[in-house]
Amino acid sequence: MIHQTEETREKIIRIAEGLFIANGFADTQMKDIAVAIDMSRNTLYRYYQDKYDLGFAILVVTLKRKVSLYDRIMEDIEKHQFPTVREGVSVLLNAYADIKYQADDRFIAEFDGYYAGARIPTEFRDELTKVLPTNITQRLINIILQGQSDGSIRPDLLAEHLAVTLFNAVPTFFRRMLLRQNALMEIESDAIPLLTPVLIQLLIDGMKPVK
Repeated sequence: MIHQTEETREKIIRIAEGLFIANGFADTQMKDIAVAIDMSRNTLYRYYQDKYDLGFAILVVTLKRKVSLYDRIMEDIEKHQFPTVREGVSVLLNAYADIKYQADDRFIAEFDGYYAGARIPTEFRDELTKVLPTNITQRLINIILQGQSDGSIRPDLLAEHLAVTLFNAVPTFFRRMLLRQNALMEIESDAIPLLTPVLIQLLIDGMKPVK
């Protein structure tokens, strides 16, 4: 057995993430990653048993980075650091599509695209629950309830439905725009970066109390 080191794990994750983003999840094989790292395939397999195992490890790292960002913003909302809850939620939605983390979002989109439908491993949800905070959605629900109480968010929609919609709508749309780029037929490619802010504005305006 070789002696596994955290430094080597981080190197594998960093290089593999770049390959998955550049070449796609389906077209990147473990042998390609081993070559890029200058490592034998046998050694690579001692760290990660297959492509899914490696991809999942990268997914956890990327999600933890993003969750850390969301956590700070939600804490500020909970502490009333914004004029209204709805304005705080606007900051949170923009963080979902932060261009600084676009490499992470590209990888998540590639992983989600490959492991969809029947390809989703049966243990995926349970394994992800073990390594990521489980209270993110509940915190967002509580924030929505807080906004409904302060009058900045419409009270006629269930907070749970609003929270789950917001948590999925912006990241999913943003990642699709990152992946499609020149292949998006509906609009010129130079306008694509403007589309996610439009979606966010529509969502924020749609949360205003109905008169």
